[in-house]
Amino acid sequence: MQTKRLLIAGSMLATITAFANHPSFDCGKVKRDSAEGIICRSDRLMDLDRELADLYKKAIAVASDKQLLKAEQRGWIKGRNDCWKAGDEKACMVDAYQSRIKELIEKYQLPDCILRSADKNVSGASGTKYAFDKTFTLEDITFHVQATNEGSENTLIITPSGLSERNDVIKQTIDGMVTGAEIADLNNDGSPEIYIYVTSAGSGSYGSLVAYSANNKASLSEIYLPPLEQNKKAAKGYMGHDDFAIVGHTLVRSFPIYRDNDPNCCPTGGKRQLEYKLVPGEATWQLQLMEMRDFK
Repeated sequence: MQTKRLLIAGSMLATITAFANHPSFDCGKVKRDSAEGIICRSDRLMDLDRELADLYKKAIAVASDKQLLKAEQRGWIKGRNDCWKAGDEKACMVDAYQSRIKELIEKYQLPDCILRSADKNVSGASGTKYAFDKTFTLEDITFHVQATNEGSENTLIITPSGLSERNDVIKQTIDGMVTGAEIADLNNDGSPEIYIYVTSAGSGSYGSLVAYSANNKASLSEIYLPPLEQNKKAAKGYMGHDDFAIVGHTLVRSFPIYRDNDPNCCPTGGKRQLEYKLVPGEATWQLQLMEMRDFK
């Protein structure tokens, strides 16, 4: 009898833990293959749904034409549900929620002090503008990448969705501007990685990489790219102007080669191409240099 009680208590605790995050409706009463089912499988969408529900209650309380607001909300729900027909349902729903939240805040002059989807600066409603703003999806995992790109130092925000355990928003300051990003599965393990290319300000235009791997589609870990100067042969003649690209299952880094006394404008040593593969490191993933080629 005591064992049975412990099993029941353990089962209840597991259920409570599994549904610690929840939207404004009961996930136990929706079909998996529905718009609501998609929301119930995404921490970010559940956060956005609760946020919108809270704002809608506040808007109803102050609206002069409550019937019109209710009709608009029903129309919005229909539009949100139509995301089920889209190629990327989650990204479509995130955009729908963020647009509606922004609309309610501005139209009804509501205080912008709600959760703001795990990070107040993520939503455009906070007033932050992102010169780089793109969404990437592979193998049911989505990365929303945003960067201010306003000066020599910028804010980079990576918002993942679709991970089974943690979809924490990553926010960091970067030295330079985001000039591109790609999603890939370099180690071919069924869980994608996001690669973000950063170029420093100034004539050197030195390149750097911000990258994260989705481990078993559960949570993110950082990918480490060793500094170029650690490899004297690879760094010889390097003065910036990097290009990064995913080619097949490798990350390719290329840059012009400078000879002694070459001005920054005019390298004369040809071009170098470095090819990296993704391998497990001691505590994280690492990009390992596999091949170096020089071209005249």
